[in-house]
Amino acid sequence: MRILIVGTLLFPILAVAQSQPKPCARFSFNNNDSSDEITKHKAEFHTVRFVADRFGNENHAAFLTGNPTSYIALGNFKELKSTEGSISLWVKIEHPVMAGNGTPYNPILVAHCNSSQDFNEAYAIYFMVYTKKILATCSMDSLNERGMYSKDPIELDQWKHIVMVYTNDTTELYIDGKFETSFSKKFKTAFLNDEPVFVGKTNNPKNDRWLTGAVDDIEFFPYPLGQSEITALYNAPNPSQTIILRNRILTGVAIALILLAVYLFIRYRVKRSFEKQRKQLEQDNLIVSTELRVNRALMNPHFVFNALNALQNLILNNKNDKANDYLVKFSKMIRKLLESNMSDLISIDLETELLNRYLEIENLRFEENIIFKISVDPSIQGSNVYVPVMMVQPFVENAIWHGLLKKKGEKLLDIYFEKIENKYILCTID
Repeated sequence: MRILIVGTLLFPILAVAQSQPKPCARFSFNNNDSSDEITKHKAEFHTVRFVADRFGNENHAAFLTGNPTSYIALGNFKELKSTEGSISLWVKIEHPVMAGNGTPYNPILVAHCNSSQDFNEAYAIYFMVYTKKILATCSMDSLNERGMYSKDPIELDQWKHIVMVYTNDTTELYIDGKFETSFSKKFKTAFLNDEPVFVGKTNNPKNDRWLTGAVDDIEFFPYPLGQSEITALYNAPNPSQTIILRNRILTGVAIALILLAVYLFIRYRVKRSFEKQRKQLEQDNLIVSTELRVNRALMNPHFVFNALNALQNLILNNKNDKANDYLVKFSKMIRKLLESNMSDLISIDLETELLNRYLEIENLRFEENIIFKISVDPSIQGSNVYVPVMMVQPFVENAIWHGLLKKKGEKLLDIYFEKIENKYILCTID
């Protein structure tokens, strides 16, 4: 018997989203809203219009026009002025603003630490007009200022993600989720008390500059972000809840359909495999059964023919008593053979009885005085253990014809049934 075992393990592909870090203040500007989504403080908009964000959602980003009257004052509350923290924002520079006074840096985000005209940024992020690089800086006074530059110029009119991380010891700059540079800081960040954080304005008469471009999703964190958190911010999904919901539904339906299709396909293949295996087993069993019946049909007439010839010779030689004895034994054996042919299996008890009668008949026929012994292992219950019909008799017949009949002297035949590993029956013909 062949047994087919089919095991199928289906691992759904699950999208594991990166956990988003939690800001203490966040300005998304969605639907023209000026509020911080966390604290509900409202920013002040000055000559600001609203445009599409990086996902194409209309009125989800603030656009500044590059003049003194166009800027945003985010507010003057503690969540925007952590002594150690991180700032994340998206910006799309439309073009450099050449107008203005002082250093040619277009301000993206500025918070002051003192009221002087120089070295006054508690933290600041600038777009450098001539090199088109991003500058992030922290300062306390003329002796304590740190500036970090992006490695390469940024593309104009393209959304860029900027993260500035500052602690008492270091400052770091990330662009589009990738680390750019860092500097040793070694001073504590302080803030000017009565001034808000500005977007698009330096608020410095000596260095008076502005920004032309869009800003979005300005977030403040009261701790330094790590690389994985910055990557999660860069890969943040579309903030439009409607789009997110629709995409989740579509994604869920698509995954369900895929899983259903995979399940039905695997079920069909397994069912087809089992059906094919079943038909093959039935065919193999039919072939084996047919072969066994053919072999039995061939062997029984062969044995009967030889036995009748032997009986005829005894009668012709006037050995009537021996012929009568032979005929009685032969008839009993024929009856047992006919009974056994009604099934494919035969118990070991009946098999040993048939073998005994067969050997008695062969002894009478050849007058060879073969000494035979048929033994069964005591652990075998002969009435409950079955073997195929006519499986042993041909081997015994060969042992007589091709072994003992040509042997001179004592002729011994030993047939032994034993159990092997509690799984097999071993028949030894010696």
